[in-house]
Amino acid sequence: MALRTELEEALDALAGMLPVWVEKLREPAAFWPQFDALSRQILARAVTDDERSSVGQRLDAMLAAQGLRRPPGER
Repeated sequence: MALRTELEEALDALAGMLPVWVEKLREPAAFWPQFDALSRQILARAVTDDERSSVGQRLDAMLAAQGLRRPPGER
């Protein structure tokens, strides 16, 4: 259970960063490599398939909340 709480805290922190991060972003193309690096760190801590799925859904939801969509062909 502690791991699940840690995952939620890491996701909450990332979601909290996004509005300011997006607002101050000078080069939009730089966003994705940075976001992917941070999200991979969180995903690496997800142990079960259920946790990985939940983390993926949260990441997708936080991007959608900011109106962010991946450029075609990236993932």
